[in-house]
Amino acid sequence: MAPTLMEKCVAIFSGSSHMSSVVRTGALAILTSAAFSFVDCRLPVPAAFEELTIIALLLLVELGLQSQRKGSQPISFKKESGAAKSLAKKCAADVVTASWNRNRDAHAASSTLPTDQLGLAAKLQAAAKAGDLVFAEATMQKMIEAGSRPGIVSYGMLISAHAKAGNISGSERWLEALQKSGLGSPNAICMNMLISACAKHGDIEKAEKWLHKMPELGVDKDVMSYNAVLDACARIGDIDRAEGWLRSMREHGISPNVVSFSSVLHACAKASEPARAEHWLESMSLGKGATEPNAICYNAVIHACSKAGDIVRSAYWIDIMSGKGIQPTVNSYSTIIDKLAKEGDVEGAEEWLERMASAGIEADVVSYNMILCNHGKSGDADRAVVLFERMLSRGVSPNTVCFNLMLNLHARTGDTVSVRRRLKEMETLGVTIDKVSCNTSIKAFVKSSDVRGAEHMLQEMCIRGLRPDIFTYNAVLATCARVKDPERAEQWMRRLAAEGLVPDASSYGALVDACSQVGDVQRADVWLEKMARAGLQVSGATYGKVVEAAAKLGDVARAERLLARMDDAKLEASSSTYNALISACAKRGNIETAERWFSHMATCGVQADVASYSAMVHACAKASDIHGAEIWVQKMEAAGVEGNVVTYNSVINACARSGDAVRAEAWFNKMLSKGIEPGVFTYNSLINAGAKSGDLARAERWLEVMSEKGVQPDDVSYSTVIHACGTKQQPQRAEKWLAKMRSGKCPGLEKPSAFCFNSVVQAWARAGDANRSSHWLTAALHDGAEGSAASFSSVVAVHIRDGSLEKADQWLRQMISAGHPVPRTGSGSFDALASAWQQHGERTRAAAVRQLAAEAPSGPTYSSSDRGFGGAERQWQRGGARPAGNGGGGFGNRSAAWRP
Repeated sequence: MAPTLMEKCVAIFSGSSHMSSVVRTGALAILTSAAFSFVDCRLPVPAAFEELTIIALLLLVELGLQSQRKGSQPISFKKESGAAKSLAKKCAADVVTASWNRNRDAHAASSTLPTDQLGLAAKLQAAAKAGDLVFAEATMQKMIEAGSRPGIVSYGMLISAHAKAGNISGSERWLEALQKSGLGSPNAICMNMLISACAKHGDIEKAEKWLHKMPELGVDKDVMSYNAVLDACARIGDIDRAEGWLRSMREHGISPNVVSFSSVLHACAKASEPARAEHWLESMSLGKGATEPNAICYNAVIHACSKAGDIVRSAYWIDIMSGKGIQPTVNSYSTIIDKLAKEGDVEGAEEWLERMASAGIEADVVSYNMILCNHGKSGDADRAVVLFERMLSRGVSPNTVCFNLMLNLHARTGDTVSVRRRLKEMETLGVTIDKVSCNTSIKAFVKSSDVRGAEHMLQEMCIRGLRPDIFTYNAVLATCARVKDPERAEQWMRRLAAEGLVPDASSYGALVDACSQVGDVQRADVWLEKMARAGLQVSGATYGKVVEAAAKLGDVARAERLLARMDDAKLEASSSTYNALISACAKRGNIETAERWFSHMATCGVQADVASYSAMVHACAKASDIHGAEIWVQKMEAAGVEGNVVTYNSVINACARSGDAVRAEAWFNKMLSKGIEPGVFTYNSLINAGAKSGDLARAERWLEVMSEKGVQPDDVSYSTVIHACGTKQQPQRAEKWLAKMRSGKCPGLEKPSAFCFNSVVQAWARAGDANRSSHWLTAALHDGAEGSAASFSSVVAVHIRDGSLEKADQWLRQMISAGHPVPRTGSGSFDALASAWQQHGERTRAAAVRQLAAEAPSGPTYSSSDRGFGGAERQWQRGGARPAGNGGGGFGNRSAAWRP
């Protein structure tokens, strides 16, 4: 019976003849190529993988047929190995030829590469696949130099490899070379990869250009081509453009797939257009070519709603998504968490974190990092620690970013203990400690002024193989500045340079700051000059630190020179810099210079603040110019600047220095009417005003009032009253206040100061009471207070006048033992005591005193009027210990109280 057509085909396909092998090879190659062409439309497959698959299938078919022909006889791979290798080579050649035939132009003639060139082609493809573009291009160049014509596949591999690496210019260069070669058109995969590379670089114009050019190159546009351009639109949030290309796809008969719609949805999310996103989500499942949205599509809509701040709508779409049987993902929730965290709604963010856990979706470390980042911005370390521990308890492994966020939180508060603990945890969990981790950790040591800790952290970086950068060294330099150690800072500056790093403005700024803080203005100026020579712009803040340091030292001339340099450099000085100079002028009582710089500040457009005006008020107060102080307060109020406690203290102090108690109290009442709470310095000025005006009752009343108002009197408060009582020749009254101070009934005062004791001693001496003056000088020495030279001299003088020469002699010798210079002449001098002994007929004792005078170091000479506190004030002017008062007032000594 004649065989049927089907039987003939089977016989030919399964036969062992040469013709059967060719038929089988061709048929299988065509079927497999068709299958891969279909797959290529949706998922690009490397050419090498296609060829390898075809070879494997052919081998399996041949081996199967041979096994069938031999019945149950096992195949000897050893014997058949030669045949298999021959067949494999033949199949490989057929596959390569088929691949070239599929891709070449209809008008291009095929060419077969020599065997050695086939080896180069394989190397090129392997290098391109591995991303070694240099070797791949070098191999291509060898092929060209050898005079062969590389195939379309070789060009395609280079075009695709450059596109995959993001090298658009390289991809375009080889595409142009392919066009010039005349081999034919590139395949769609190459073009799609090039368009996708343009999209990833945000170059949408170029992506569109190549999509338009595909027909000219003989390449048909497919869904992947359009999707690449849609992706470019999505990346920049250009919804109109994305929608236009989606319509263009349909017009050209290409049905958009889920990737196409997801790109449009992402464009809507990027542009915060939730309404348009919802429209496209609903329309994608309608009409011809309907596509069901997936989780990515829903997440894009949720993202759009969240970005627009509509969290309720986001929650709605999560519910819809779940109702459609699509499981929400981590991204569904994290986009909401991120929005809430960025807006500072940490409670809301953490609530959604818990909702995600309740839905059976385990948050990833990124979700936790979003909230930790917000805690970092707000500085809420406690809540961050609680969240971090919860994350660990749920089995979520923190990454380097997570730990760096925690390190930054601890660093902001200077918590070096927690920083060390976190670094130890990173080591234990095997989390990479990078340069950011170390540089962040060093900030904690800067904040806590732990220079040794900062140095140790830098050394640890080196041990870990991490090279410290300029930020690391600047952190150490900043720590040196905080601890006011310019020598150490300079050592680190030298090491920085030795490591090959170039100091920046922050490096020099730290050196300037360190020198300025210790008052070494000249050294700071040297570093300013080095900074300028290095070509770095010196900031106004850096100059300001040196100006303020010079002003603090009272070096007004240097401060003025530095400000002039700032003007020349077109740098704007801050109000604090001007205030420092104005205050320096004020302390020297130079009102004219202070007013000149105040005017200059206004000319430069720098707004005067309360400190600026207070400095001018203080300058007038220093000069006891009440009228001038009041005028500056009026100017301040006219400028709309509200005075503070320092401002009013300065005016009250000006009144006090002039002894105008009534005016001082008027300003005090105005201060209260402004709602400004008076402090101890305010009351001390009122006490001083009463003391200066000679109104003891007024001064004592203010001392009692401040206690009643809950303001604790200090040593200046009591010493001002005590001194006023002594000046008014009322030692009993002064003694009463001193006794109260010693009784321990004055909270906050451990013991009276030496000034209080000396005031009472001299008051009793002026009153002629040798016993009381001796008693209080003895009490002073017993309490560890230093008796002044004037006090010793006044006690010696009162005993001489009292005729108690033995006691006068004892006190004079004790004065020498205390290290005080004894005056040669005057009421309490060697000469006065020697003359008294001589008058009493005690020539031997007189000679002893004169001998003692000859052996003792020479002291100042007092006139007959050098008695009591006035003598003490003149003693201070000669170099002795200054009493706590300006011109007799206890408060004046606290000049710092008026520093604006």
